[in-house]
Amino acid sequence: MGFWGSFVVCRSEIPLDGLQAVVERHDGIDEHEHRPGGWQIGRYPGPELADDGPPLLADLAEETGAPALVGFVLDSDTVFVEGHSAGGGYWRACLVRAAAEAYCEDDEEDFDAEFPFPEAAARAAAAWAREAGLTPDPAGLLEVFAVEEADFAEELFFRLLEKLGV
Repeated sequence: MGFWGSFVVCRSEIPLDGLQAVVERHDGIDEHEHRPGGWQIGRYPGPELADDGPPLLADLAEETGAPALVGFVLDSDTVFVEGHSAGGGYWRACLVRAAAEAYCEDDEEDFDAEFPFPEAAARAAAAWAREAGLTPDPAGLLEVFAVEEADFAEELFFRLLEKLGV
């Protein structure tokens, strides 16, 4: 059985477990990593954060004054990626597209309309990164969004963070 849970990515001097946007939605952080430039990555087990993506991101971006990103991992098969920034607003994409689509096959939504294809996803991610003051790798982002299979999709999420410049 793979990982089911969320990764929260933000830039803040306040630790993730002290940010109200996260604390009011989840009981506790499982793992916490600091990156250069004040970036933090927190791992949260379970589905709680996945159910509240856009409001969580908007609250987190408002509280930190910086763009925020969340990756929702489903059994290590796929990752639903959502980002928010003041200037760019909300965007979403997925990693390992076929696996993501399989998880959504019972939904009544149009999967292709909800989740952009790799080219559009890479453009949205690069725009988010630039607004966050990062230097993205557009070709690398496209490669990550185009991956068709992954043993552990959360590893692909960390490759995405690398290509974003986090």
